[in-house]
Amino acid sequence: MIYAEISYFYRLEYIAMYNHRTIRGVIKVFDSIQNRWQSRSFMKLLGTLLVVFYLLSMLMIELQRMGLLGSGFSFVPVNHFKSIELAFTLLLFFEVVELVLSLEKSVSQSMHIQLEILSLILLRSAFKVVGDFPEVITMNAIKEDVVFMFADAFGALLIFFGVLVIKRFEKSLSICRTEDGLQSFVAIKKMLALLLLVVFLTMIILDVVYFFMGIHVFDFFHSFYTILIFSDVLVVFISLRYSDSYLVLFRNSGFALGTVIIRLALNANAPFNALLGLVATLFVMGLVYFYNKAYSDEMKDVKLPRKFTNKSR
Repeated sequence: MIYAEISYFYRLEYIAMYNHRTIRGVIKVFDSIQNRWQSRSFMKLLGTLLVVFYLLSMLMIELQRMGLLGSGFSFVPVNHFKSIELAFTLLLFFEVVELVLSLEKSVSQSMHIQLEILSLILLRSAFKVVGDFPEVITMNAIKEDVVFMFADAFGALLIFFGVLVIKRFEKSLSICRTEDGLQSFVAIKKMLALLLLVVFLTMIILDVVYFFMGIHVFDFFHSFYTILIFSDVLVVFISLRYSDSYLVLFRNSGFALGTVIIRLALNANAPFNALLGLVATLFVMGLVYFYNKAYSDEMKDVKLPRKFTNKSR
C-alpha cells in the first residue's frame, strides 16, 4: 500500500514535469547533446580535432622559433614541449563535458570521472614541468624540477589505480524505490547537468576573451571544480526527496567532500597536490565499498516491480 502511494505521487510529478513545455524542451536538448557526444562518429571527430590541434601547435611553435610570426602572435611559446601541455588541456575540456553529462547517470560515476580528470591534470602538470625544460635536456638544467615532475606523474598513476579499484567496487544500486521516482530524479539531474554545461561553455568563452584582451585569465579547472562543490551539495538535498536513507545521505555528502579535497589538490603545489589527490581517491574508495555493501543488505528485503530498472543513481 505504501509503495503504491509513493509510486502514485512520483507518477504525478513525472507527468507534470513532462507536460511542462519548457522542462520537456530542456530534457530533449540534454538527451540530444548526450546522444551526439557519445556517438562513435563524434568520438572520432574529437580524436581528429586533438591530433590536428597538437600538430598545429607544434607548427606554430616552430614558426615562432624561426621568427616568422608577427608581434600579434607573441602568446605562442617557443618550446616544443608546450604543445603537449596544450593538447592535454584540450583533452581535459572534453573530459569535463563527459563529467557533466555523467551527472544524469550516477552520482558515483560522476565522482570517479572527477578523479580521472584529476589524474589527467596531474599528468598535464608533469608535462608542464617538462615544458619549462630546455630543448636539449641535461640533468644539471632539470635536477631541481624533475622531483616535482615525478611527484605529479606517480600521483597520477596511483589515482589511476584507485579509479580502477573503485570501478570494481561499484554495483548497480538505486536510491529510489520506485521506477517513477527514478525517472523524476533523472529528469531533475538532466536539467542540472544542462545548466552546468551552459556554465562550462560560458567560462570557456570568458577565458578566451580575457586572454586576447590581455586580462588576467582565471584558472579554469580550479573555478569549475568550485562550482561542482555547490552542485554536489545540491544533489545531496535533491536526493532527500527520493530517499531518506542515512546511507544515501552519507554517501552523497561524502562525495561532495571528496570534490572539496580534489579542489584543494588542484590549488596545491607538488608534491602536496598528488598527496591530496591520493587522499581523495582513498576516501572515495572506502565510501563506495562500504556503502555498496551496507546498502545491498538494507535493500534486499524491499520488493520492487520486475519492470523496475535498478541502475546506479
